[in-house]
Amino acid sequence: MLPVPIREIADTWASIYSNSAALRSAISFAHVGGLVGGGGCALAADRATLRAFRRAPDVVAGEVHHLHGTHNVVLAGLAVVIVSGVLLMFADLDAYLVATAFWIKMGFVVALFVNGSILVRTALRVETGDAAARTGLKRASIASIILWFATTLIGAALPNVL
Repeated sequence: MLPVPIREIADTWASIYSNSAALRSAISFAHVGGLVGGGGCALAADRATLRAFRRAPDVVAGEVHHLHGTHNVVLAGLAVVIVSGVLLMFADLDAYLVATAFWIKMGFVVALFVNGSILVRTALRVETGDAAARTGLKRASIASIILWFATTLIGAALPNVL
């Protein structure tokens, strides 16, 4: 059972949301746009990092330098996805709270954040010359690609199971 203030906020928002096609479209676009922007940059950076591993160690170090700038875009995209996702959830709160697919998606989102943190820390270690961290960076990049696609897949399925 939800506290009364949260229930009232959700009910008010659901009414506003359901009565405005423009608002529904804008929030859906923000959710998908944040995913495309942040996730797209992350996937491109992960791919470039993995490609760099087939070359000399200095190429990997150069690619790590690019990861830092990409990280900010990814975080901004995730912020948009989270804000729009909360608004989408509050538009049909009762359905989302009991949907197994929703909680699986939230697990993937948490895993993306954890893996992103590992990726950034490992990249910093690679940048300082820690050769052992190269394997960790490669694994984190592979995990990132898998997690982005898994999160997108379950997100696409979610409206169909509510």
